[in-house]
Amino acid sequence: MMKDTLSFARLALLLFGFVVIPTQAIVGGIATTNSISIGAVYTQGLFGSQYACAGTFVSSNKFLTAADCVLGHSPRDISIKWGASNRLNEPSSSPPTLVTIHPDYNELTGDANVAVLTLKTSTTGPSHATLAKESSIQTGDALTLYGWGLTGLEGLSTRFPAELHMVEVPALSTSECRSEGIDIGAGQFCDQSDSGKGFCIGDHGGPVVDSSGTVVGIISGRENCGLGTPEVITNVAYYYHWIISQ
Repeated sequence: MMKDTLSFARLALLLFGFVVIPTQAIVGGIATTNSISIGAVYTQGLFGSQYACAGTFVSSNKFLTAADCVLGHSPRDISIKWGASNRLNEPSSSPPTLVTIHPDYNELTGDANVAVLTLKTSTTGPSHATLAKESSIQTGDALTLYGWGLTGLEGLSTRFPAELHMVEVPALSTSECRSEGIDIGAGQFCDQSDSGKGFCIGDHGGPVVDSSGTVVGIISGRENCGLGTPEVITNVAYYYHWIISQ
């Protein structure tokens, strides 16, 4: 039932920019100005350009995000904005010249939910995130999630916040996540969010960072919106060589 509700919520957000959702859908994070390498992805919809998801600069002209954020969109339909934690005030903007979705991306399972957007010219403003080269996610590792997704309720309607938010949650290894009954592939792991914490609609594509500041994951799987159940994350190390080859 919750999955159906969230699917309806995504559709409503695409069509109208707001959604009616249950009170459980609360991320529980805080606003942050730590946005040096993070940008926002906008895509063309029925009502013009709208915020879709987050992403991370991994080089001067390469932007890492989730495949489901850009699936079905040509480069001319996409705009990347960066330079401020408030996505409405970001001073820099550029469309990609190339959208590359991982060839193994599976919409049904969420496997290989990775995409790299290539900008025409190199950027000078944002720094580049450090990507994990080897998978070392252990249950209990501290993770920080970043995104502009839903954070709570404003009356009966919820809108994407302007300010970038972050929340800290513990990790669950791939094997531990499977033991919780979550069906995930080798290129995924989970977080074990507390009740009232986690990622939500609109956070896809955002980076998952470990205690050393390394990007170890991409927010790209099932979200619990604060329900306190495991959430699925794409393992950056598993796809590292593909990412840097784009």
